[in-house]
Amino acid sequence: MYQWRKNGMNIAGATAASYTISQTTSSHAGSYSVMVSNSVGSVVSNSAQLTITAANDRPVAQILQPTTGFLYRAGDVVSFSGTANDEEDGALPASRFTWIGDFHHDTHRHDGPPVASGTKSGSFTIPTRGETSDNVWYRLYLIVTDSQGSKDTASVDIHPRKSRISLVTQPAGMKVTLDGEPLNTPLSVLSVENIERSIGAVSPQQLNGKTYAFERWLHGGTATQTFSTPIDHVTYTAVY
Repeated sequence: MYQWRKNGMNIAGATAASYTISQTTSSHAGSYSVMVSNSVGSVVSNSAQLTITAANDRPVAQILQPTTGFLYRAGDVVSFSGTANDEEDGALPASRFTWIGDFHHDTHRHDGPPVASGTKSGSFTIPTRGETSDNVWYRLYLIVTDSQGSKDTASVDIHPRKSRISLVTQPAGMKVTLDGEPLNTPLSVLSVENIERSIGAVSPQQLNGKTYAFERWLHGGTATQTFSTPIDHVTYTAVY
């Protein structure tokens, strides 16, 4: 025979080999044991303490800046800010905030840029050198944690402003370099505005059985030069 007990007192009707509480409330907290008896006698088990903690709602994180649709140029200082509220704690302090920045290129990601944590607002700078592909963007995460360890995460994607760089030659169809790579012209690529790129002349080179030497860029400058991608579309012409 079984008799389950709470705080040393028999629980009415609790005489099966197991005892189940279908839905706990704070009133169920206490010390539980079971007395097992037969025709020879009875023995009481060790006690097990049941502690009931209050339900903890997850906090809610919100990124205020940058807003959805914000576009950046290389070199921009991007400001960020956020807020978080919790049903039990109220407005969470800055110490409960963690910020993470990811740089995405094509189908992979890199850590960065570095973003300060333990703050509700701050800023970071977009680099002007590095990946020259236009298939890039950033994702900023805000992770908040309440006093009981529950977390919530918000994120916003930050995409670049782009312009088109076109490369042509006189005569047409000759090679130039873009970021050190020899390429046939005419050539047109999208580029993140203000990101640094380089163009150069391939000289001498042959076209249709004739040998050509580089003479000049129509816009001026040395044979090989570095520039910041302009805000407007641009065409650079190499004369041979």
